[in-house]
Order: sequence, then structure tokens, then C-alpha cells
Amino acid sequence: MPAAAWERFEASLWSTTSLLVLADGESLVVDPAITLHEVARIDRRGLQLGTPVRHVLITHGDWDHVCGIGAFPDATVAMGEETAELLTSGAAEKSIERAADQYEVVLSGSPRVDLAFSRGSAIALGPFLVETFPLTGHTADGSGYRIREQGLLIVGDHLSPVEFPFASSPAAYRTMLAGLIEMLREDPPDAVIPGHGPPLEVKEALGIAEADLGYLRELHKAVLDAVDGGCSREEVRTGGLAVDPPRPCAPDLEEMRGFNVDRQIDEILATA
Repeated sequence: MPAAAWERFEASLWSTTSLLVLADGESLVVDPAITLHEVARIDRRGLQLGTPVRHVLITHGDWDHVCGIGAFPDATVAMGEETAELLTSGAAEKSIERAADQYEVVLSGSPRVDLAFSRGSAIALGPFLVETFPLTGHTADGSGYRIREQGLLIVGDHLSPVEFPFASSPAAYRTMLAGLIEMLREDPPDAVIPGHGPPLEVKEALGIAEADLGYLRELHKAVLDAVDGGCSREEVRTGGLAVDPPRPCAPDLEEMRGFNVDRQIDEILATA
């Protein structure tokens, strides 16, 4: 086995990514997901390679990214301070319980946090030096990671080839994408790892980032023009829904198209 390597695992729901990163006889797993059996497979793989999982790194607090934490009781679980607040408040565990009932899946138990960091800092997790940075827009608590020794850029629920942007804040999402585009152009990694869908080469990631930014800019313009034109909220919403996302998503997530429009309306009306 090389001194540094990584493997991706895909859950059956939404092509959700878990990443196993290997170095110096131990491993780090990012966002272990989703079912009890899927997460156990990651743990077994680490043992097979002689690199047991010693660290868990979380990109954000959505249930499908924190539901596997309980499978690693002996690992150090690290996440940004904002995500840690979601876990310690109990909000994340409640969302896990709801999802388990909705999707009829058996999960790995309760999440926890062992190490909370300020986004923008570099942290050492065993042999892994992880650069952290805020990735807001999809959620307010998102964290991105750069593990340079392995050539990895880990972007959570952004730059997905199998989903369009789900934006809790379209304004923050646009700003975040502009920053990612600059990073991909000026300081490119070897591989980009989105939270849903396969790993990307830099050229692929750039194409997705530019398409997503174009969609969110067009959505902003459509909503702003309708608001400035004195349209009713329903008319504004219809105009926003006429903006096509850059790619399809799973049918059960199609409602997020309307979610994006509503969040964009709210942001513009809040500054009117």
C-alpha cells in the first residue's frame, strides 16, 4: 500500500459519498454514511488494509452526513464549531430519527462531537494535516477540507454532478462558488470529492461550479426583476421556477427547486 491513499464509498441513497483516507497505519473517514451496513463496510475496509479508523471528519450537520458517527466509538470525531452546535443541541439527532423512519433504514446510533474547530484553521488528526475553510450556502455550518498530502479537496454538498445546488442562502452560495472557482484555477487539487456523486477532476469540478454559479445568478436576476416589476409573490415564484437548474436530481429532492426560489425571494425582500 502506498504511504498515502484514499477510497470512496457510495451509499444507496442519493449517491452519498463517504471517504476513507489512509496514512501511516491508520485512517480518517469523512461523512460516514448512511445505513448501519454501509458504514460497517467502511470500518471493515480500514481493518482489511491495516489502517483502522481513528478519526471521523464531518462536513456539515445534515442527517445523511452525521448518521454514521456512532459506528466509530473509538475514533476522534471532528467538525466545525457551527456543526458541533447542531449536534450538541440535539437537532441533528432528531433529524436522524425522522429520516430513519421516513426511509425505513437502520442507522448506527447517536452522533457526537469530540473536537470542534474554528473554520479557517488547520488541524492535525493523527498523521493527517487538514486545512479547513467555511463552505456556506447549502447550509450555514458547512466546512470544506484540503488534505494536501493526498491531493484532496473535499467540498461537502457542493459541486455535485448528480444534484443541482440546494441553497439555504443563494447569496452565500454564489460567493462560495466564486471562491471555489478561484481555488480550482489558482491552487488546484488532484481530486475534488463532492458529498453526492463520484470524484471529479479539476476540469469537471470547474464546469460544475461555473454552471451552478450561472444558475444562481440567473435565478437572482429573475426574482429581482419580478420584484422590481411589482409582481405578487406567487408571480415572482413562477418566474423563479422558470429558471432551469443545471442538472436533474433524485425525484424525491425535486422540491428543492422551489426551496431555492423561496430562499431567493426571502433574501431579496429582506433587503428591499
